[in-house]
Formats: sequence, structure tokens, C-alpha cells
Amino acid sequence: MSQRKRYNLTDLVAQCDPAAPIPDEQKDWDHAPSVGFEQTIMDGQVDIGDVILQFRERLADDYDVIQLILFGSRARGDYHSESDVDVAVILQGVPRDLTKLEMARRAFDVLVQTGVRIQPFPIWEAEWREPSKHSNPDFLANITREGLTIWSRNK
Repeated sequence: MSQRKRYNLTDLVAQCDPAAPIPDEQKDWDHAPSVGFEQTIMDGQVDIGDVILQFRERLADDYDVIQLILFGSRARGDYHSESDVDVAVILQGVPRDLTKLEMARRAFDVLVQTGVRIQPFPIWEAEWREPSKHSNPDFLANITREGLTIWSRNK
């Protein structure tokens, strides 16, 4: 069995040609405003979108998730290193009393695994479609205004 080759950053950087042309897509990406999709955890970068998808996997067995929407400071781009990751979890089915608590437990598991603190906000589909049925319609309007869909069952 062949042994996996190990690389370190210094060796990889030494192999790079600084005079090489940079593709336009990379230039666009480098100049794009940050929206909180990366977070440094113990000197490493963590992709927030990937962490949200890990959270979705932890919900999959017990919840009929329709959509996951990133909102708050991460979506607006005015976050800081200690900002949590606000995620609206749009659910199908009948509302249950302990849903937020149960989701918080799963979010804690993701925190332990990744170092990223997800703050889940369960919202039932009926409330999402008719915000007047929700206890705080302005909250839903805010999510609609600034939210970024990370995952949707219909995509």
C-alpha cells in the first residue's frame, strides 16, 4: 500500500509562480464583499455553508426541513469573530413544543465538532407562508429581507 504524501504550506507556496496570471473569477472573488461564509477556527478556515449543511444532516432523521436560511450579521457581512450563525430552519409539519430546544442540542454537537456556534430558529411552513400567523411577523420580514438560502429541498 502506498503511503500518502504529506505537504506543508511553505513547500506549496514555494512552488507557486507569483508572476502567473490570475483568472478573472479569482479576482472577482477576492474583491467580493464578505458575507460571513468563512470563519477562522484554531488557525484554520471553516466554511460556514458546509457547517450549516452538517447541521442539516443532524436534523434530517427527525425533522422535515424545507429550507435553511442564513440571516443576521453573517448574511449582512457585519459579523465579527465571535458572531454566531443565525439559521432559519423552515419546517413542514405540525409545530412541536420542544423543537427549538432539540435543535439547540444538535447545534451544540456541531459546535463541539466544528467550533462554529449555530443559532437555529425553527419556523413552521404555515408561518413562513403567512407571517401574520407567527408570533413576530417583523422577525420573518427581516429574514426575508436579509436572508441567504443555504439549502432548499426544492433545489
